Parts: sequence; structure tokens; C-alpha cells
Amino acid sequence: MAEIKRLGFLGAGPMARAHAAAALALGAEIEAVCTAREDSPNWDEFRKIAPHARHMTDGEGLLADDAVDAVVACLPWNLMPRWVTRLMKAPLPVLMEKPIGFNADEVRTQAEAATATLGDKLVGYNRRFYETAILLRERVEKGGLKAVRVVISESVESQVGRHGRDIIARLISFSLAHALDLLLHVLGPLRPVAFAPFPEKGEAAPFVSFNGMLATVENVPVALALNVDDPANTGMRCLFDDGTAWELSPLETLTIYKGLDVQPPMPQENIRRYSPRVEARHEVDASFKPGFRGQMAAFLSGEHGPGARVNDAVAVLDLIDSLGAAAKSWPRDEVGR
Repeated sequence: MAEIKRLGFLGAGPMARAHAAAALALGAEIEAVCTAREDSPNWDEFRKIAPHARHMTDGEGLLADDAVDAVVACLPWNLMPRWVTRLMKAPLPVLMEKPIGFNADEVRTQAEAATATLGDKLVGYNRRFYETAILLRERVEKGGLKAVRVVISESVESQVGRHGRDIIARLISFSLAHALDLLLHVLGPLRPVAFAPFPEKGEAAPFVSFNGMLATVENVPVALALNVDDPANTGMRCLFDDGTAWELSPLETLTIYKGLDVQPPMPQENIRRYSPRVEARHEVDASFKPGFRGQMAAFLSGEHGPGARVNDAVAVLDLIDSLGAAAKSWPRDEVGR
């Protein structure tokens, strides 16, 4: 595939502008930007970074624009799934922000109907391009994984403030899906072993949290705590048989531990203290929104590298469905005691 030079943007919100900043830094041109209204405040913000871009309000026209080599689609969460079939079938490369859908079977059917044009489509799971995630995945591929602990959390208040209360029922496939995709990318296919559902109450309803155990193809146990408003960083901790623990927590920071420093009890404090010994620490490049520059470089070059394809997005939705299915066998009268 020829290198992409001229981009069209479907949507002009904060996510679109973050993608645009990365594209411009890589030498791409922004030819056109499509918003729903002529007087869109998002367009007013977008043209500050791309003053020469044309503005339009016809999304179909953008996809058919001969002056555009590829499209970056960043529509609101509740509009994006309505465009997915058209975007999958588009005859030009498309980088689609998630969610591309909320139902695995529905998205799978859409993808099967667009097989001929899926090769140049990417889904915006940008955490795959974190330098920290790349290092961890390389270590996992070397073998020796013993166990994994994963914490995934999201703030209901923050998400509702940005997207409204309707987002609560879609939080897993919209926001928490980022961490689930990274989990699949690093560890490979996962199957649920046992999960307890916790239907949230009050302001967090109708969200359902899940806590339990997954297993890799090699039967490595993966403890997963997926909850809203858990006061913890989303993270992943991998323990290896060489005595090291590689921890993404938060996902933008990778800390490698090996061994323990033991402080014996002291007369003034009769407690033996254990501290994990840090071997190395790595941080993501935050000069742009993390992962966006790497993801955009892959998209523009056509060499997609670790980028998420449509089938990867379907795998995330399948995993989400499997959590709910596994939780149905948990004794309901025990939940919340």
C-alpha cells in the first residue's frame, strides 16, 4: 500500500484533534474535516491546528472525496457503531476509533460482509503502541509466565460528566475495552474460569462489575478485577519463573521487580518490612497522547505492526460476552454479601 499523505477526518472532537496532531507531526496533510453542523464548536477548535483543511458536513461525501487518501473516524461513542458498516466497506484506508460496536455477533457479521476491504482498516486501540506494553509483550513471548494479576477500573463520575448517563451501560465496550484489548494482545486468547458479577447500585447502576479468574492457552492463571470506581490504577502484573515481576501500573509505566529487601524489626518498630527491589522502570513517550504517534505512523505507512484490526476488536467483544456468560453460573444469593 502506498504511503498515506492526505487525510480526511470524520469528526473533530478532542480525540480527532489528538490524532491530527500526531499526523501533522509525521508530515501528513489534513485535507478535509467533516462535522455534523456548519457551526460546530469542535471544528472551530480543529481548524486552529489545521487552518488549511476544508470543512464539510457530508460524511458520505468525505468517504468519496478524491482528494483524500484515508480517513480517521472519531465520532461520538453512540454514533460510531452506526457508521461501522460503511467504514469497513470504504475503498480507502480507515482508522476507526472505538467502539466499533457493542455486540460481537453483529460486528462479526458486518466484518464478514466487508472482507474484501478490511485489510487497510485499523481500530484505535492505541495502548498496543505504548513502549511499556511492547516491552512487556516481548518478555511474555520469551516464556516462563507463572501468573498474572489485572486490575481494570473506571470513574463513573468522569465518564458521565463527558458522555452522559447512557454511557454507563456501555462502559466496558467503550472505555474498559482498552485494557481488555491490551490483555489479549499481551497474553493471547483467554478463557473464563470463574467469575462473580456485582450489579452496581446508586449512581453506578446499571453497570455490572466482574471479579474472577481467566486462563491463557497455556493454562496460566489470570486474576481479573474489573470494577467501576475502584480506587486503583488500571494495571497488569506478570510474574515469571526467573523471579521477576513486570508490572504495568498505570499502563503508561512499566516497573520490573526482582527480589525483596528485608528490613528486620527494630527496637522502636517491631515490624519486619519487605520491599520489592526495582530493577528497571520505563515510561511512555507523552509528547503526544500516548500511543497515538506510533499508531498514526503505522496507519500512514500501511505497515500496521501491532495495530488492532477489526477481528481484534471482535475478540474484545467476545471476551466481554464470555465474562457475562461465566458469571451466570455464580451463585446469585452470594453476590454482594
